Amino acid sequence: MRLSFEALRRTAAHLGRLLLLRADLAAEELALARRQWAGWLALALLAFALLLFALLAAGAWLTLLLWERLGAATPGLLALLGAVAAWLVLRGLAREAATSPAPLARTRAALRDDYELLAAAVAPKREEGAGQ
Repeated sequence: MRLSFEALRRTAAHLGRLLLLRADLAAEELALARRQWAGWLALALLAFALLLFALLAAGAWLTLLLWERLGAATPGLLALLGAVAAWLVLRGLAREAATSPAPLARTRAALRDDYELLAAAVAPKREEGAGQ
């Protein structure tokens, strides 16, 4: 069965509108992700600056407190504690990144569904009684 030119034109128009809709969805997802990442980055930088200040103050205080007992080993001990804390934070960050959804996951899923529906609609129909 051949498709008429009008049916082909309508199919192409619907496909074009569908692709534009999916492009709009992808653009919206990217805009949301950009806003989310920008907010996270600003908060992370602020937290980093505050943490750096707190660590410097705590390190100076601990050095003064422990200098009589440990002497020159005090800064090394504080550096070791800081390295362990940084490793724990980085491990948590790696876990968070591993469990977060992939970029444009919704758009890719919608495009996959559209492709499957379009492929099913365009595929030649087999008659149920044929071949038996």
